[in-house]
Amino acid sequence: MTVGLTNRQLAKREQISSAARRLFLADGFANTSMDAVTAEAGVSKQTLYTYFPTKIDLLAEVLYGSIRELGIRPPQAPQTLESVEDLRDTLLGLATLITRSLMQPDAIALMRLVLGEAFRVPELRAAVRNALPAQLLGMTSALLQQAADRKLIKVADMDVSSRLFVGPVMTYVALDGFLSIEPTDPPSQAKLEVVVDTFLTTVVVTS
Repeated sequence: MTVGLTNRQLAKREQISSAARRLFLADGFANTSMDAVTAEAGVSKQTLYTYFPTKIDLLAEVLYGSIRELGIRPPQAPQTLESVEDLRDTLLGLATLITRSLMQPDAIALMRLVLGEAFRVPELRAAVRNALPAQLLGMTSALLQQAADRKLIKVADMDVSSRLFVGPVMTYVALDGFLSIEPTDPPSQAKLEVVVDTFLTTVVVTS
């Protein structure tokens, strides 16, 4: 939690999490001790445990911090979506942002690290879900809800419709990113256009 922290405390927290990120990516989660983190960060054990009581807390912060650095936020949409074309352009921008951001080498390395631990640590599974899938689904739902409110589309089930968009986009990140043996370029704009256009056929356009 960062609420209520002073600028100095926020800087110290960032100092620790940055050191942990370097060690986790270089040596792996299991091989990184809290002693190593204190040495890398140049802080005392007391300071480390004040901010991060457990190594899981530290890994979760590294995950959240990295997602924030990637800047995965919905591209600027019109103040009000006026047409299906506005929605198409915004969804295409979001798909491009997701794939370009999450298929960076550092992002792939981090996701491999975190997912490897998440299957063994229930608390981390929740952190992973909240930091990435839930965030992407929330962005998509907000855009679709705005379009539905404008009566540009009909959405029978917002959760299902959001998954129908995020799912295909994330297959590129998963299959061609952190599950790929060799680094792979993000999908072309043309491919993402097909994904978006195919998705739009699943909603009923009313205008």
